[in-house]
Amino acid sequence: MIDENIVKKIQTLRLNITDFEVIKPLAQGAIGKVSLVRGKYDKKYYALKALSKQELLSQRETAFFMEERNAMSKLRTSKYTTSLYAAFQDRENLYLLMEYAPGGSLQRMLEAEGALTIDEAKFYMAEVLLALEELHNLNFIHRDVKPGNILIYLNGHAKLVDFGSCISVGEDQLVSSNVPVGTPDYISPEVLRANEGTVKYGKECDWWSYGISLYELLLLEPPFYSDSLLETYSQIMDHKNTFGWPDDCTLDDVTKDLITHLICDREVRLGKNGAAEIKKHKFFEGVDFENIFNMKPPFMPKLNNPEDTTYFLTEEDD
Repeated sequence: MIDENIVKKIQTLRLNITDFEVIKPLAQGAIGKVSLVRGKYDKKYYALKALSKQELLSQRETAFFMEERNAMSKLRTSKYTTSLYAAFQDRENLYLLMEYAPGGSLQRMLEAEGALTIDEAKFYMAEVLLALEELHNLNFIHRDVKPGNILIYLNGHAKLVDFGSCISVGEDQLVSSNVPVGTPDYISPEVLRANEGTVKYGKECDWWSYGISLYELLLLEPPFYSDSLLETYSQIMDHKNTFGWPDDCTLDDVTKDLITHLICDREVRLGKNGAAEIKKHKFFEGVDFENIFNMKPPFMPKLNNPEDTTYFLTEEDD
């Protein structure tokens, strides 16, 4: 028999929600939320993601939580993805304790400052490229690449976050899933076709979303945006005829060339043979991928204190 006193002692040593003071919410999703918290013992600030067990089970997304935790654990030493410090649970929720990014998302930056310059977009998307390269090398697909999931950290560098839609590929380097996953404006045609039940896809679906994100960073709106979800999906499936550039678009030919080679059929999509294909594109000419983390970023967050959430749209702002 195990001594009950020992069990109780172990339970008190385990990390739990009472070890943290919730400062304020940062983001709210369908099955949980992310909050800024402070550790009661180390006084450090973290982002804490809380996922409702009931919602996870009702939406059959428990497996995605495991994939998210596994991917983040394997990316623990990455400079370009958010760090996972701990995972724990209580009766109601599953929790992920993560690195906090006070600079907010690129989506928030677009809303506050307008479109990015070519050089700004190139810097951030070079770092996202490195994040996806690391993730793909571990045989995971992100499946929700978008400006809202690219956060700016205290040092001004970008990191890819939210691995809640992440999935590992099989031995054939493909995913067989009958559930379309991701955010509507950024989903690739092959992921949209997942509900057909016979469609498999690979890591190249992330490069479609990457191309959509680059387009939006430079032009403020994703190319297939519509007030109607059905219309957005219809445009994505018919992208050969619906993809185009705004009449007032002033992007150079090199930038357009990269984007059009990302927003295309998976069989000819740049990146289908690995991230190196994209690194070699003329758009990234002169970018030192090996040392980009040591370079000065385009923007540095300016905070009044550690609890300043200026760069987030919190409930207090509504």
